[in-house]
Amino acid sequence: MEKRPRTLFYLAECEERAGRIATAALHYDEYLDLFERLSPPEQKDEADRQKLAVARRDALDADIPRVTFRLPATVPAGTKVTRSSKASPDPVPVRVGVLLPIDPGEHWVRTEAPGAPARDKRFFVNKRQRLTVELTVAEAGEERKTVRYSAPTEPVPSVQTPPLDGGTEGRRTIMWISGCVGVVGVAGGITAGALTWSQKGILESNCRGGVCNKKGESAADFAGVMSPLSTVSFTVGAVGLGVWAFLYLTQPETARVGRNQGPQLGSLPEPALRVGLQGRETVVESRWAW
Repeated sequence: MEKRPRTLFYLAECEERAGRIATAALHYDEYLDLFERLSPPEQKDEADRQKLAVARRDALDADIPRVTFRLPATVPAGTKVTRSSKASPDPVPVRVGVLLPIDPGEHWVRTEAPGAPARDKRFFVNKRQRLTVELTVAEAGEERKTVRYSAPTEPVPSVQTPPLDGGTEGRRTIMWISGCVGVVGVAGGITAGALTWSQKGILESNCRGGVCNKKGESAADFAGVMSPLSTVSFTVGAVGLGVWAFLYLTQPETARVGRNQGPQLGSLPEPALRVGLQGRETVVESRWAW
């Protein structure tokens, strides 16, 4: 699927508000890279977002934690190192010996030497922290084990919860994205519908017997664009919110524990909306509080 600059910008905002600031910075970078490849008219339309993306990216940089992973000098050739987290359970390759940006929170890093069992290590990292994680590698025939490292320089909120089903994290990600799409879609439909309705008075004043003057024709053309856009936006928004509601109401009970115990793994985002106009462009801003 082709990436669109505005989609990347909104995705970066959602990630930032969820606290995944390293991931947000990556999406802002992708947005700015794509902005450079737009045509001059397209860049003009994106000018305000481009300025905001630059400002937000610069502001995030100082808060992003950075971690260096180190392996023993005698590590076997072909050893693999991967990393995962609660927000991103799928393992990703790790570059060893390099200071890497990483989202704040709890993470796992795994080493796998040829012919030996995997060894997992759990660690925490906070905003602005610079951390070095020393890794070890299991030997052939050794039982698999997890090394737990839990000594962050600042306390990290956590909740003791029962182990979740394997697909819970992916389900929550889909639920969160669907809710975001639903909110933006409904907000866009409301805005487009309001703009369509605003042309009614102009049409009544400038059209008689099916014949319109220049001002009336312009209003009719504008309404002809906004009306179907409102319908499509409402449809997309309704589908997104429907998926969100279905996934929320049918989520496993284990994802709901600890509801009244402060920050928790099973908490859901709460949307807040701001809809307005900037010149001739509709602006829809959504905020997700966790």
